[in-house]
Amino acid sequence: MRIIWTLPLLALMACGGSPRGVAPQAQTAVHNPVPMGVDNSCGGRRYGSLVGKDATVLETVLILGPVQVIRPGGITAQDYQPDRINFIVGGDGTITQITCG
Repeated sequence: MRIIWTLPLLALMACGGSPRGVAPQAQTAVHNPVPMGVDNSCGGRRYGSLVGKDATVLETVLILGPVQVIRPGGITAQDYQPDRINFIVGGDGTITQITCG
C-alpha cells in the first residue's frame, strides 16, 4: 500500500534567517537539509528553513508534487520516488530532516 500526502496549502512560507549564536555546522544543516553529495532530486533544499520548526508549519506551505510526512512509528511508502520530498518529524513534533525518495 502506498501512502503519499500532498499538502494543498494556502500560503507560502517566508524564508527566515539563522538565529544568532548558532554554530556554523547547525546553520549549514538548517539551510541544507539534504547534505551535499546526497540526492536532491526532489528539491528538498528549498525547504531547509523548516528544519527545527513544528510540523504544523507544513500546513502553511504550498508544495506542488509528492510529499510524505514521516512520524515516529508511522506508516511510510516502501517505493522510491526521486521527486518525493520526505519530511521526517521527531518525537517532539518538530521537523528534524528532509530527504528525497
